[in-house]
Amino acid sequence: MRRSYVLVALAVTTLVALAFCIPLGMLVITAAQDRALREAERQALGLSPVVVVATDRELVQSSILSTDAGQQGRIAAHLPGLGTIGTARADEAEIARVRQRQVAGTADVSGGRVYLRPVALPRGQIAVIEVYVPTEMLRAGVHTALAVLALVGIVLIGLCAFLADRLAAQVVRATRDLARTATSLGAGRLHARTRPSGPSEIEEVGTALNVLADRFGDLLAAERALAGNLSHRLRVPLTALRLNAEAMPGGDDRDRQLRVVDRLEQEINAVITEAGRPLVARPRLECDLGAAVADRTAFWGALAEDQGRPWQAAPPPAGITVPAAFTVVVEALDVLLGNVFHHSPDDAACRVTVRLSGLAEVIVEDAGPGFADPEAALARGVSGAESTGIGLDIARRLAADTGGELRIERSDLSGARVVLALGIAASAGPPHPPARRRWWRLGSGAHAARP
Repeated sequence: MRRSYVLVALAVTTLVALAFCIPLGMLVITAAQDRALREAERQALGLSPVVVVATDRELVQSSILSTDAGQQGRIAAHLPGLGTIGTARADEAEIARVRQRQVAGTADVSGGRVYLRPVALPRGQIAVIEVYVPTEMLRAGVHTALAVLALVGIVLIGLCAFLADRLAAQVVRATRDLARTATSLGAGRLHARTRPSGPSEIEEVGTALNVLADRFGDLLAAERALAGNLSHRLRVPLTALRLNAEAMPGGDDRDRQLRVVDRLEQEINAVITEAGRPLVARPRLECDLGAAVADRTAFWGALAEDQGRPWQAAPPPAGITVPAAFTVVVEALDVLLGNVFHHSPDDAACRVTVRLSGLAEVIVEDAGPGFADPEAALARGVSGAESTGIGLDIARRLAADTGGELRIERSDLSGARVVLALGIAASAGPPHPPARRRWWRLGSGAHAARP
């Protein structure tokens, strides 16, 4: 921007300088020529009385030599009957034309210009006085004047460029300060503020940005406090739930319920911790996608076994690292798998697979009724199945944050096919080859392993 300001100022100032200097230069040249020709006219007028009364060549010759121009050989007199006296340079045609018109004039000759002035003599004759003006006299002082004009133009252009650079620097500094502050706010450094400066319009933007940052900090603090309070209020029913689970008879059901309670307590603690941690202090987490998928397929697979639901889950390739926290990925997977169990019959099959196609794709398919309007299902707060409409938006936001996407398609199982495509962490190396695929088909209470 700063360079653009200076270039524009240079262009405009140069055009203005040329618009003034070129006519002034031409005027200087014309004035120098007029000055030299007026001097020639003065020389001719001084010789005119002598020409009128002269009867011999010696008188005219002595009068010519008495002047500096005559001594330099720049004056000549063309007299009828006496011929040409002095050094003549004009053509006979030019002399004849002046005699005929009886009007003074000039003519270009080699090395300069001649001034021709007619003088009326007795008996109706016309004499012509010729004064030669060399080119040096026609251009006397022109080079100095043009050099001064050029110097003035250059100084004006340089001064204008300097002033434009100073003004542009002020604007650029203020704009860069706004950009740095906005970048800091976007990075979570909510204490960043700008110092309004520059033109009044940019000062207004800086003031508005500071007000926005203050308001954003207040709202964020209120949201964090609300999240922490709500999470803390859940501890009381969570304690009651744990006591009820511990009171159950020993066995697999009791252990399963206790694991669920432990998981719920971990999530509540995580919410309270995240609510109290500044944004700038939050690390950029990564997790093993395979471990997250294995954990959730084991959890939901047990529920499928209890329901007698056909269930297929392929172990994902090892070494797939995604740029998201383990708990966030698990939450998104719970959303996708929970939708299958909540919105499809107990005997509807479910299949979970993981594949690599530039992105790490977790594919959840079912044999349920599917989605009547896939686009509306991805909108936050919109649901056609008596739910909050937030679950799929959580998964979509996770995909977008990692550079991926969430797609809803039609499965060959006749139901929905939801693809959670996640970006791969930049620090992750190439994934390991997939483990030997095993399929579990639940529903009859038996596990059938397939090669």
